[in-house]
Amino acid sequence: MATTVPAQTWKTGFVMPSEKPTWNNKEFYTSEKGERAHYIIPPVKEPLTSTVHNSLGLNALRSWPTIYNGTESPHGAPDWWDPSDEVDVLICGVESVLRVFAKIAGPFGLEVALSLARQGVSFRIIDKAETPLLAGRADAIQPRSLEYLENWGLVSEIAEEGPLLNHTAMFKDGTKMLYGPTFLSDSRYRGLHVISQGQIEKIYVRDLMRHRALVERCTVIDSFEIRSERECSHPVLATIKHTKSGRLRTVKAKYLVGAEGAASSIRKQLQIPFDGTTTDIHWGIMDCKFESDYPYITTFGAERVKELVEDHREAGGRVDIHSITAEEVLEQTNRVFAPYTVKFASSLSWFAVWKISERVARSFSSPDFRVHLGGDAAHVHSVLGAFGLNSSIFDASNLSWKLGLCARNLANPHAILPSYDTERRLFANRVIRTSGAYLRFICGTNIPLAPLKGQGDEPETYMEDMPPLDGTREGDLAWCGAFFEKNANFLLGVDVPRTSSTVCPPMHDDNNNKIPRPISIINGARAPSPRVCFEQSKTGYLYDTMVGASRFHLLIFGSDLQGPVRDRVATFSQQALGPKGFVARYGGKQMFNVVLVLKALPDESAALLADADLMFLKETAATVVYDDRAPDQDAHYWYGINHARGAVVAVRPDLWVGMSIWPEECRAMEDYFSSFLVEQRNGGFGKLDIRSNGFLHDDGLDGQMNLKGKEVFVDPNGRAEHKKNQHSNEDVKAVNGKIRGA
Repeated sequence: MATTVPAQTWKTGFVMPSEKPTWNNKEFYTSEKGERAHYIIPPVKEPLTSTVHNSLGLNALRSWPTIYNGTESPHGAPDWWDPSDEVDVLICGVESVLRVFAKIAGPFGLEVALSLARQGVSFRIIDKAETPLLAGRADAIQPRSLEYLENWGLVSEIAEEGPLLNHTAMFKDGTKMLYGPTFLSDSRYRGLHVISQGQIEKIYVRDLMRHRALVERCTVIDSFEIRSERECSHPVLATIKHTKSGRLRTVKAKYLVGAEGAASSIRKQLQIPFDGTTTDIHWGIMDCKFESDYPYITTFGAERVKELVEDHREAGGRVDIHSITAEEVLEQTNRVFAPYTVKFASSLSWFAVWKISERVARSFSSPDFRVHLGGDAAHVHSVLGAFGLNSSIFDASNLSWKLGLCARNLANPHAILPSYDTERRLFANRVIRTSGAYLRFICGTNIPLAPLKGQGDEPETYMEDMPPLDGTREGDLAWCGAFFEKNANFLLGVDVPRTSSTVCPPMHDDNNNKIPRPISIINGARAPSPRVCFEQSKTGYLYDTMVGASRFHLLIFGSDLQGPVRDRVATFSQQALGPKGFVARYGGKQMFNVVLVLKALPDESAALLADADLMFLKETAATVVYDDRAPDQDAHYWYGINHARGAVVAVRPDLWVGMSIWPEECRAMEDYFSSFLVEQRNGGFGKLDIRSNGFLHDDGLDGQMNLKGKEVFVDPNGRAEHKKNQHSNEDVKAVNGKIRGA
């Protein structure tokens, strides 16, 4: 639960309770001579985390508004804060502060901002709320989400915060149905990790501060229009409004992201239907400490809970959820947990009651691909499956690298952006149907699953082939067995519905797979992350080499680089990695991360790579990892590699397999990238110019920047370099300063 942490000390080398904390002790801000420290402790508040309370008092959480409240800091915005009215992406969020009886949006907008910041893409992010979420909402994060957070460099703060949920208990009518280990994935993060959404949002906000970005709080989108792309480079014209002052401001952007929750005004202005259903099922959630004789740490209670709701149903059928008290929810909890008992052991950190809706936007993107929806603005569902927070991370990881490439003129928007809707909407359909089926099983109801649009004009049919429920223990167990067999990996985020797009081309039948494929993994599947060796004294996981918010990863499986496989890898090295190869033409090392997976020991690689046939592999600074585990554990086995032929795998920035080839078939991979990437002249340098407002503007691809009549090369990461020594270090520093400011 979210509550103020009592005073602590580490004087013994580990944490222990303390009578008084040192962080607010004046003695720790004064020298022995009475000199005051330059650092001044920022203002601190302890707001209540819930507007509904129990008999044990009120709960508060220590908060630091100058750190977390963005533009609404009591000290005002920092001196460096000077947002441009012309940006690549405008992100419109929704208030994340505590609401008692309504489901509110997750941090999708913050996650898009995290990725864009790592790509050097300019953005502004606005939010109606004055503060981040204090308490409640999501409390479990899936292994796949942690793999994305690892890619963004934030995983250690999140994965190490709480315990791993590794057992499941299920009761019905007071009788235990099942108890045992929860299914775990092959990810290094295994299963569900416990951490509150409020903690995660604070981690996000601190990260944005380090990237010199603030959340513009108490700010909403008032209106927007999309102008012709032929008339301007930033066709989104949005009016944003400060809710306290009423001040209006116009922002021009290349793209608009709607992250405002289920009531999204952007979705409504685009007139995108919100398909699905609103059930008559109500859920109550209480976050606090409990005293109980229940023997298991996790549970799913399968018990009818209509009694509580019916007591609050008004004339006309409406349920007055505002009249439901915490004591009533606790009473109903004891009915579900019987014969075990549950008592409050602390004040409430959070309390919420809501009516469950199951809906998916019919499209996640506008027809011109200038506006995109994600998070609760695109899909809403029950809490079962822990999909809310995790789906927002998946949405952001899918959309943001595509937006980043398009915003920097490195990809064709009309080729790559349609894949966001294609991939994420079908995933959302499966979330709603999976979570919905589980919900109906838990609540003992047979209401139909939400009607959704599938691929094309076909209706969604997922989860309609489940065993019938006949009210018997055997029937319940058969249903649970079929449910988890069908969805175990999906519930951990490592499995997704697969659909074809430019970034995930269809796989040919190959005579019913009689013709072998380069790898056993299908296009669109998660790229596995087996253990590998990096050097003599360091091992880790393959994902440790696959970082970068918008870089593609070319995994070259070369076995031991001897025999027939060497000639094939050499062919790829010369044709793909050479000066005229597709890697150089489509962005070089800024776009491609080349990883050679080698069946050798670290001290053997120098000799294996010494000959001229692999010179381009060396010149591209490919990362070499050593696949020295046993044949039934190594990376070649995980990926299904033929040791005589090798393979090259193109892994997307969001860590899904794009496609794979035999090393000598470079043209197929070149065709793949040419279908959506823009060829970069001058080794992938782009042309930018500084407008009169002092901000950078993309203008073609000829690799030059005009700055007071001087020309400066600017690479795709936004760093300026000298051109033929025509200008001074001061000129280059000036350009880089403008880049950082933009």
